[in-house]
Amino acid sequence: MKRFTIVVVAVFGIAVAGCALSPEKRSAEQSGKQVAAPAAGARYAVLGYLEKRDRVITIKAGPQGPVYSVATKAGKVLLENLSAEQLKAQAPELHELIKTGVAGDARIKN
Repeated sequence: MKRFTIVVVAVFGIAVAGCALSPEKRSAEQSGKQVAAPAAGARYAVLGYLEKRDRVITIKAGPQGPVYSVATKAGKVLLENLSAEQLKAQAPELHELIKTGVAGDARIKN
């Protein structure tokens, strides 16, 4: 089971890195253009979830890199489809969790 956890973490890391290094974002950064913020009503593929005691962070694949949504455990949306920079400005503690978090196996072992 440890191998499975390592594989899941590796695939998730590759997916996030692939989104963060998308060709559109790289070319926009090289040309000095401002990358447009994701549209609020856009639908993106969900890459994964991070759960805290009172918050659920949804990580999605956006056209210019990963986008993040934050909701309460009850389902009330607090922030929706923010880029990493926007999340850092509006919720620095959640941005820090995403950047420094490490996944592990949450199952209880007998």
